[in-house]
Amino acid sequence: MKPFLIIKDPNVAKLFADETRREILYNLRRREMSACQLARLLGKNVSSISHHLSVLEKAGLIEQTRTSVRGNLVERYYRALAQKFIISYTLSEGLIPGSEDISKWNKEICRNAAENVGLFGFKISQDKISKIQGLIEKYASLENMTLEHVISRQMESAEIIRPAMRLLISLLTNAFLFRNPEYVQLMEELCREIGIEKAVEN
Repeated sequence: MKPFLIIKDPNVAKLFADETRREILYNLRRREMSACQLARLLGKNVSSISHHLSVLEKAGLIEQTRTSVRGNLVERYYRALAQKFIISYTLSEGLIPGSEDISKWNKEICRNAAENVGLFGFKISQDKISKIQGLIEKYASLENMTLEHVISRQMESAEIIRPAMRLLISLLTNAFLFRNPEYVQLMEELCREIGIEKAVEN
């Protein structure tokens, strides 16, 4: 299983808009499972899960790992092809023909994030939501672009445990972002708008 897989095909990226497919991928990133096991876990019927598995397999997001035969019952097991799927910033920004829906979905996610900043104790007036949404969209774009850059630098596969890999990728992404003046300016503006005035103290 690859640590990361960057999705650059808009037709494949659109598959992530479906909640059931996201749940299937979430579970198959952790262990191999059959359609029956996934159906029980997700509270769906087997034929629906089998359809989703077929679509995800054709898209190159999952693969069959083994087949179990018990009498007349043939059960196929699947796993995800990567520990983490990343939708390319070129799709999130709607820069590729056919990615307009993905860009719209990304804007909805950013809008939802902006509307829920108050859950963390920040008092945000309603007239600031659009401004904060725009800043979050810029943040998401810069982060995704930088993350892709970091992942593309990996020269070979290495035996590294998942938490260490996640930490390393996060560290390098933040290091590159810290050196980007546009990112620094964006974060300063976002802090002002949200009301983050100083570092968190223990």
